Amino acid sequence: MIVNISAAIRPVMYRKHFFVMAILGAALAVACTMANTGSIQTSAEVTRQFEGLQVNPNYRYWYLNQENNPFGVIGLDREYGFAGGPVWRAVESDSPIFRKVVGLVESFPVASSLTTGYTIFEQQGRPIGVWYSSIGLGVTIDPATKTVSPATTTPWKSPF
Repeated sequence: MIVNISAAIRPVMYRKHFFVMAILGAALAVACTMANTGSIQTSAEVTRQFEGLQVNPNYRYWYLNQENNPFGVIGLDREYGFAGGPVWRAVESDSPIFRKVVGLVESFPVASSLTTGYTIFEQQGRPIGVWYSSIGLGVTIDPATKTVSPATTTPWKSPF
């Protein structure tokens, strides 16, 4: 009796190739996502600037959530667009609303947190903005359109 071993091995080889291709595809997807990830780093200088209401004239500013209940303020270099969505509001840095929002962010941090200033960096390590809040921030930056998309926790949805 003659048995064709290659026919028996072929499905195993296809599964192995499929598995390897799936791993490579996942690695590529992660690499592409990571390539558009900016970073943030705590900065005592940024904290002092917000506490002293000192702003960078080359930045545009937005606050997170409602004027009377803000969770953070972000400032970005004017060469970058901002894709924050409906829970973000643009604010002029020389307005009374800006002073109010910064004061509320400073005075009423999220429970068990401290309000801190951060520098936002693009993928190559160049500073492009600031963040002032008691909650964390992640940023994705589309290098083709120079658009920053922030991601934060949502303390306003928490029951506590």
